[in-house]
Amino acid sequence: MGFRGILFLLPIILVAQFSPGKLSKYHAHLEGNTNCVQCHELGKKEISNGCNECHTPLKIQIEAKQGFHKDKTNECGSCHSDHNGKEFELVYWPKNIENFDHEETGYSITGKHTDLTCAKCHTKENIKWKPIINWAKKHTQFPVLDRTFLGLESTCNSCHTNIHEDSISNDCSSCHNTLGWENASNDFDHNRAKFLLTGAHKNVDCASCHPVQQDHPLKALKLTGIQFDNCTRCHEDIHQGSYGNSCESCHTTVDWKKDLIVFDHSKTKYPLLGKHTDVGCIQCHKLNLAGGLPKYDTCLPCHEDKHFGQFDRRKDKGNCSACHNVDGFKPTTFTSAKHQKIRFILEGAHKAIPCSECHKPFEPVKGQSAVRFTWRKMNCNICHDDVHRNQFQKHYANACEDCHTSIAFAQVKFAHEKTLFPLDGKHKNVDCQKCHQSEQDRQGKFIRYQPVPHTCADCHTFTGDFR
Repeated sequence: MGFRGILFLLPIILVAQFSPGKLSKYHAHLEGNTNCVQCHELGKKEISNGCNECHTPLKIQIEAKQGFHKDKTNECGSCHSDHNGKEFELVYWPKNIENFDHEETGYSITGKHTDLTCAKCHTKENIKWKPIINWAKKHTQFPVLDRTFLGLESTCNSCHTNIHEDSISNDCSSCHNTLGWENASNDFDHNRAKFLLTGAHKNVDCASCHPVQQDHPLKALKLTGIQFDNCTRCHEDIHQGSYGNSCESCHTTVDWKKDLIVFDHSKTKYPLLGKHTDVGCIQCHKLNLAGGLPKYDTCLPCHEDKHFGQFDRRKDKGNCSACHNVDGFKPTTFTSAKHQKIRFILEGAHKAIPCSECHKPFEPVKGQSAVRFTWRKMNCNICHDDVHRNQFQKHYANACEDCHTSIAFAQVKFAHEKTLFPLDGKHKNVDCQKCHQSEQDRQGKFIRYQPVPHTCADCHTFTGDFR
């Protein structure tokens, strides 16, 4: 061998002499002294830029300053050392893979993503980036896509199925966050939609307006195509169309029951006066009317009859205005002057008697109390006790007015000449108590009026001879 041959073999001998060890199986095709310069600059230990020339997907990211390698132009050997044997993996994790700072890739791991393992997202099925897919096709000797961490997109759809399909934008983050996809209602700005949420609508659950699509394989909510041209699309029209479809003419979204737009009731056939002005609409316009108008010919359609039908026999049945007005049920507007126009006219001492002395509580229905205002038969016994023990029932039907007046009971106007014992002569001047004396029974003392002895011998003693 000549000198030139020795010079040619010298580098090979030197390289073989100082080679650190076998290459990894992934670089096994680079074994051989003539391939050193594929990764190393001639005569130097450090790795050259030759890595990027081979690993073109990384070169693309470095030049675009994207991903984990965006600022690692010539430091390949610090993480990817070789000559450590065929079974050595070329990736070195300085902090081990579990503690990898994903922030360095340009994609932050937050929310529920922090609980996931790397393999949950980094799968062959999720790789969408064409450069790494094409690179894998050229290097089929190893399952590149099963090992690489490159190729994932930062969009949600790269890992998650878009259950909304093409109905809305693919920008999932506009509604969802990584704390949980159910939290969409907390993040979505409904002001970006055609229907602005105001008032109580802000507190409504999304599913109340966006129903579940039962025919959808994942039971997704219907987010588009919702009709909102009038309120009845979501709300039942309790008025059943009686007032048209312009609900906003009376209602607001703050509270459809309480926050009502002021309605001028004076323009209707029933103007609101007195305490009626403070009554809530629903008190009269009840749900069971289904949009119809309440009857207002009498008070009873809205007000309970506290008198339990005592005035039903009157011509103006249900017309409470005889005693009450819209300023309040109490005090009553029924006066003494009105009392003189009913069948029991107040006279004498009756004028000074308080109403409650005659109109007392009674129980028209078991367990319920009312005040008695009417009686079928008007007689003194309604208010006064029969102190005569029913003695005048047979001949006088207990008609107190035959003897007494309303001025005072003690003023008696009894006509004794109409009885079986007319008073004449000196009998006219005899005090009543001489013949009608006090007696005692279980109820107490009373005056005996009939029957009483009425022969002369019953009262007079015979003391002389009439011969």
